[in-house]
Amino acid sequence: MPTLVFLGLWYWFTKSSLSIQYSRWYFLLGFLITLRLPVTIAPQLEILNWTLYLSMVGLIGYRIFEYFRQRKQLIVVGLAITIILFNSFTHLFLDSPFTYSFRLLSQLPSNYIAGKDNNLTWECSYEDTSLPVHCDMRHFIPSEKIFTETSYDASFSVFLNRFFYGYFNSLVGMSGHRWFMSISVNIFLWISACVAIYRIGEIANLNERMRNIAMLCCASSWGFVHFVAQPSPHMTAFAFASIILWATLELTRDEFLNDPLLILLIISGSLVYDIYPLILISSILLFIYKRPLLGVLIPLLSIALNVCWKYISLQQILGTLGNIQSLSSPSSNLTYSFQNWTKAILSLDFGRIWQFLSNGFMSYLYGGMIFGAIASTGLLIYLAIQKKNAANPDENQLLFPLLFTITACFCTVMLIAMFFVAAQSEIWSPTKFLPRFAFYIYPANTLAIAFLADKFLNRGSYFAPILTFIIANSTIIKIASMSAFFEYGLVGLYWQ
Repeated sequence: MPTLVFLGLWYWFTKSSLSIQYSRWYFLLGFLITLRLPVTIAPQLEILNWTLYLSMVGLIGYRIFEYFRQRKQLIVVGLAITIILFNSFTHLFLDSPFTYSFRLLSQLPSNYIAGKDNNLTWECSYEDTSLPVHCDMRHFIPSEKIFTETSYDASFSVFLNRFFYGYFNSLVGMSGHRWFMSISVNIFLWISACVAIYRIGEIANLNERMRNIAMLCCASSWGFVHFVAQPSPHMTAFAFASIILWATLELTRDEFLNDPLLILLIISGSLVYDIYPLILISSILLFIYKRPLLGVLIPLLSIALNVCWKYISLQQILGTLGNIQSLSSPSSNLTYSFQNWTKAILSLDFGRIWQFLSNGFMSYLYGGMIFGAIASTGLLIYLAIQKKNAANPDENQLLFPLLFTITACFCTVMLIAMFFVAAQSEIWSPTKFLPRFAFYIYPANTLAIAFLADKFLNRGSYFAPILTFIIANSTIIKIASMSAFFEYGLVGLYWQ
């Protein structure tokens, strides 16, 4: 099933990007990479799969280049890519914020020894290499190895349902080289997310400066910095927040030619991680902009593919669903939240309900790094006031209606989602809330920051991406640690 989704995405992309003559050859590249020749024939062919992979990335990169060349914004996109590369390579291994988040909480020094797991500080070697990552990464390796090692026992894994990231990595990253594939995918998707932010701004009729600021702010968004060095689906899921929004907005523009590609993009996001709120936002926007059939079809297809994966691919073919009884498994977490909310409501435990609501709100606020949440709220208020104060009755229409709708949908759905997961958050955090759960709102927050900066700072509006860059590198320049804030909502901790 993952192969069909992958080939479907690549087929429709090549068909929409190239002439028939060339699209067939480029589609063949995608087909060849799914054969995993280093596994099926000889390990020495791994270089061939890397060549195929880089050729496919090159085609996508060429399309991005052409898009910005036509708009005469190559310098800006080049700057954004440079910032992303800097932020990526300065936050690797033991300097990765997620890697050191646990020892930061425990107030312990690293004491990491290459090639050995340190469960006391939760710093582990990835896949028998000397590369240090967060120990949670041990649970994501099975979603890759089940595609390349026929005798692999994945029954201990709690994340087998988050399979599409592992599938994609397994096409190229063979034993000993998996981390290098994951970092390349993470950086590529980070760039793609920022390009999607720019395109969303264009669809929403933001001016050129607003779009540039949004893309540059995205290049230093903390959630990406936090996870870029981790071989896990977190980074991919964050990137899909803007990719899904972009694909949804393109679907509302009545250009039916690319519908299959856009639909598959949205659905594939749900195969990477449990991003149900993003699928809901997509569905709501499709209903608002008169594509109700797609608004129903996309959630149904998403559910159908996940069910097929769980009960056919895992249960029948692989022979295990993984350790779904563990409290760490996504299904157990959702069940725990539902049961605790139900218990609190039925027993009229208003103290417990208030605790869930307050913790959920704090996750929402901190997940937007505070200023992002303030910006999105401020944007909604600003646009509403502009409509109310219109001097001419004929002008009494909402300025930037699409931007208002996007922001309102993201704020509402993500806030409700944070209220719901507040029950499970108290298990994993000493503060009883986890801000990173709310980072998916960053597309709305980033666009809001860009809009308000341009409106109120004019030429000084580029101070916004500069400030974002400083925050992203606060650890390097020894100002503060953002890791404890983003991961646990703790302020003032710093690591040595």
